[in-house]
Amino acid sequence: MNRPIVICEDSFQIAWAQAVIKLHENHWEAWNVIVQIEHPKLFNKNFNKLLDYFVKKYNKQNDNLMSPKHVAHTIFPQRFFIKGITRKNLYKKYWRFFDRPREKPRSGWGTYFVRMIQYPTPNGNIDQLGNIIDNINDRPKNYGASYTIVIPCPHKDLNKIMGAPCLNYITVQTENLPNLKNKKNINMLAVYRNHDFTKRAYGNYLGLCNLLEYIAHETNSHVGTLTCVSSHAFVPNYKSELLDIANNIIEVAS
Repeated sequence: MNRPIVICEDSFQIAWAQAVIKLHENHWEAWNVIVQIEHPKLFNKNFNKLLDYFVKKYNKQNDNLMSPKHVAHTIFPQRFFIKGITRKNLYKKYWRFFDRPREKPRSGWGTYFVRMIQYPTPNGNIDQLGNIIDNINDRPKNYGASYTIVIPCPHKDLNKIMGAPCLNYITVQTENLPNLKNKKNINMLAVYRNHDFTKRAYGNYLGLCNLLEYIAHETNSHVGTLTCVSSHAFVPNYKSELLDIANNIIEVAS
């Protein structure tokens, strides 16, 4: 077990690139990789094109490669989030997308967003995300509250060796801003049990940034920081290709 790797960067794209470089230095595997993203709204289209091109180039060889936006959509459906849309209509659009006919039937446990808005319990489904937003809005004053969104279901997922959610939980943190009356930061902490930096991590970071921005919007708050802890981080394949992309991003950003 190695010492924790700690990375703090302004954007999720640079943070991802730094993490890939660190994994390369650690023989492509590490435990407890902690990434903090200071400005989750930062997004460089040219950096994203590098990842899109990578997926298009190698997708025919690997059916599990998905575009960053596709991966991000499993965490938050950014394409449906338009100005002024109500929560009810956002969910409606998402369910219409989720339930549409597919060439290949959906398999597995679902998506992270489904677990957020329809978490199954023996007593019925719970809208964790909606409840947290309502809770934050209903508090006239904020005292640094913290709210947790749970992803795995103990009665469904925890005994699975493969095919269970890799994202364990998300903690939504409210932070008072003393210099701004009635304003607060919404920060977020996400913990992954297993994190594939070839197929998922970049898109996961993007989806979490979008989710954080949504929660801040719905609570009239500022977008704070995003911290992501990867209990086990690894790069299983396309190692040299990913390292080239990461080095390219760091070179351009510096």
